Amino acid sequence: MIRKFFNYVIPAVIGMLVTSLYIVVDGMFVGKGVGSNALAAVNIAFPPNLIATALALIISVGGSTLVAMNLGAGKNEDAIDKFNESILFLIIVAIVLLIVGVFFSKPIAYALGAPDSLIEDVYNYIKFCFIFSVPLVLSEGLNCFLRNDGAPKLAMYAMISGSLTNILLDYIFIFIFKWGVIGAAIATGLGELVSMTIAIIYFLSGKGILRFKKCKISFKSIKDITIIGFPAFLTECTIAVVTMAFNMVILKRIGETGAATYSIINYTLTVINMIFVGIAQGMQPLLSFYYGAKEEDKVKYYYSLSIKSVLAAAFVNYFVFLLFGKRIISFFTNDMDLINVTYNALKIFSLGTFFAGINVIESAYFQSIKMCKISTAICVFRGFMATQISLFILPGLIGDNGIWLSNLGGELLVFLVVMASQKKYERRDWCHPLDK
Repeated sequence: MIRKFFNYVIPAVIGMLVTSLYIVVDGMFVGKGVGSNALAAVNIAFPPNLIATALALIISVGGSTLVAMNLGAGKNEDAIDKFNESILFLIIVAIVLLIVGVFFSKPIAYALGAPDSLIEDVYNYIKFCFIFSVPLVLSEGLNCFLRNDGAPKLAMYAMISGSLTNILLDYIFIFIFKWGVIGAAIATGLGELVSMTIAIIYFLSGKGILRFKKCKISFKSIKDITIIGFPAFLTECTIAVVTMAFNMVILKRIGETGAATYSIINYTLTVINMIFVGIAQGMQPLLSFYYGAKEEDKVKYYYSLSIKSVLAAAFVNYFVFLLFGKRIISFFTNDMDLINVTYNALKIFSLGTFFAGINVIESAYFQSIKMCKISTAICVFRGFMATQISLFILPGLIGDNGIWLSNLGGELLVFLVVMASQKKYERRDWCHPLDK
């Protein structure tokens, strides 16, 4: 059983690690090739990208969960129908995002609180990222379905290919063509295009169970997919909302230097956050399949392994930051004052990763076994309340360090609420719906 777990989790984690690598390298190239102000601009512009990814996830995770459950129950044709309805839904959403991103990028940039000195870079980054809405949405969605069709390694290869393409084009567009943040956005979009193409070729080849076919999407299918995928949507949205909350407080209290510090912290934490997501994504097909097959013991076993995995990853990550934090930060900037300030902030901020990993797995666990209300509640509290409460209280009590401590405060609040709620559900037998 443990081998099967790692057969799914390791490719998902490797794929997410490579994705995190291109995000981090993107930040390095922007920081070194354009400057710290551009780095701050990209961080301010990032929430719309996260929301686009969130919309892709609500469909792909919801659809792939239904696909896995149908496959587990032996209903292959139903699984194929859900797959095609989900793809059609993804295409519709991608077209809407393309229109919104291209024509409303400047109002979005102002709404994100971008100062006049950064506004041009912010709206250009948003605009050129959203030009590639279709590959962005479809690459995310199709990779979910690859894992649920028994091809987790191909999903990994697709992500790796897209990431390497992005890294190569980042260097060319930023350092050779001197396109600045526009070059970074175009490189990201073309990387997603490569990843999407690999997945499309697989589904056209007929190698797995899932395949493309003509379909119509009903309101009921949209509703079912959305309900199950909504917690995944909220998980991504929470990152966007939390990022905006931090940016607003930081710009008000510290200014553009603080925004650059926060941007570097976000880039350095990308790796561990992607590991958490990779473990959750690798866990999902197993939990959903065995839920469909009504094998509750296996569901609990794989859930427990996932919790242990994220905790181990969080411990390793924190000690790496303690030992090599300044060296890592120096990849983004040559400013020694900024390096020292960021290192001190990073040591405080990254304490929250210990609880963040557990919170991500808890939400994904409940989602995978169709307990969507609990998963949604966790996401809502995590993204729209807990961190904001910490940001409201801690900076006023202990100064600017309270900003960086707010990540720990928010994740700890979520963890405590989840643990209390879980005991409540266990007493009422709500945590074990497989026999119902």
